[in-house]
Amino acid sequence: MPDSGSDEDDYLALLRTKGLSIRNLDDAKKEKLRAFLDGLHNGRGMSLTDIAKLVGNKTSGYTSWVCRELGVRRRPFEEARLKGIREKRRKYERTPFDGTEEDKAYLLGLRHGDLSVSRPWNGVVRVSTSTTHPAMAELFRSLFEPYGHVYQHPRYKKDTKTYEWNLSAIVDESFEFLLTPRADARNWVMKKESTLLAYLAGILDAEGSVGIYSNGNTTALQVIVYNTDFDLVTFVHSAWIGLGYTALGPYLDKEKGTVTTKYGIRRQKDYWKVCVAKFEQAQALLTQLPIRHREKRARKSIALERSIGDSWASVQPEVESLRLSIKSERDSFVREAEMKYLVSHTAPTD
Repeated sequence: MPDSGSDEDDYLALLRTKGLSIRNLDDAKKEKLRAFLDGLHNGRGMSLTDIAKLVGNKTSGYTSWVCRELGVRRRPFEEARLKGIREKRRKYERTPFDGTEEDKAYLLGLRHGDLSVSRPWNGVVRVSTSTTHPAMAELFRSLFEPYGHVYQHPRYKKDTKTYEWNLSAIVDESFEFLLTPRADARNWVMKKESTLLAYLAGILDAEGSVGIYSNGNTTALQVIVYNTDFDLVTFVHSAWIGLGYTALGPYLDKEKGTVTTKYGIRRQKDYWKVCVAKFEQAQALLTQLPIRHREKRARKSIALERSIGDSWASVQPEVESLRLSIKSERDSFVREAEMKYLVSHTAPTD
């Protein structure tokens, strides 16, 4: 570690040197620089990204390269990140889950459809998701901010060359029900109709849609769930039938090995679909499901205001207006992620 602030300034100035060659430094300077970086990373617990910010105009990739060249032992990314969160526990207090059984069931449905959940250390649960939709980010925040701090970071996806937001929260161990084996969780939610409906609403908010389409000159409605998880869509199908609805599927919507239209990415799994497609049944199901996702609630509102036989011409303007509004919000959200990502990272290259 450096002996003074002046020494630290010298090391930082050296790290800012354009075209810095570690191998050409003399052994004494290399050892001092190695000790300085080791002190920051392993002594103070600073992440490589934090060190890059300290250097200024550098990325974590640069500091990673310097550390590798100098033989600085690097902590695993997750260990470093979680250590930082633990040290902020006084700043971001966690409170126990105090929701209803229906709240619990809804979170289980959302978890099985979309959320990643883990136990990073004893006594806490980590919950995370990635999205391009501000409505999903709002939903995540509304669900977890009452219980702990929600972190939101931009992310670049190499496969699609696009940007999105990653949201995560470290919450109290009372959220360990999200780690319950799926079969046990389903056995519990099926004990009451209200918890089953809340669970299905969580799945729909995670992996479903409210379809409002033209059927010739009239308007058609569908409640749809898509997923590569055949077990998930099969459960939804059987649950809908158990509630008295005529559920269609599961259909093989997109086959493994086919290529996505937008990004040209080869699908690694089959993509399945189940739906309730009868107009009045779709409306009845939407009435029962306590969905919370803002975009899907807006589509639900349009769907419930219609009557069987309504002309598509009378519905289309409102549906199209909502679609364009959602797209505009999403595009702005993605651009914001891109701009924030590029502040601390070099521009991705092909």
